[in-house]
Amino acid sequence: MKQYVRFAIVATFASAAMARASDLTVDVQGLKDGKGTVLVGVYDRAGDFLKKPMRTSAAAARPDKVRVVIAGLPAGEYALSAFKDDNGNGKLDVNPAGMPIEPYGFSNDAAGSYGPPSYRASLVHLPEGGGSTTITLR
Repeated sequence: MKQYVRFAIVATFASAAMARASDLTVDVQGLKDGKGTVLVGVYDRAGDFLKKPMRTSAAAARPDKVRVVIAGLPAGEYALSAFKDDNGNGKLDVNPAGMPIEPYGFSNDAAGSYGPPSYRASLVHLPEGGGSTTITLR
């Protein structure tokens, strides 16, 4: 019985350490005004990139820069997208040709040619204990 209790205590501490979460601080810069909201999407799988974020966060826009903290992420690799939602509809508005008409950007300030950057080009590493990155809106 004593060994079972000891095992249970060790297992509890081990699983707590494995489940340790980190905070990702995202500075979104390049905002021209304080109108609207900045939305950030976090993706942990290439197949979900720009379709189904695993986590989203938002902050009221301010001129120049806003900081968004995404709390409780496991350490790992993530791709981020951000845009400034000027009209509050919760989505990136595009023109009839499909080009974004609201400011947007990606982690690593990755850029694609004739479309969004790849998931891989947008990956950032979040170490245990947390980290930060900057996205510049275009």
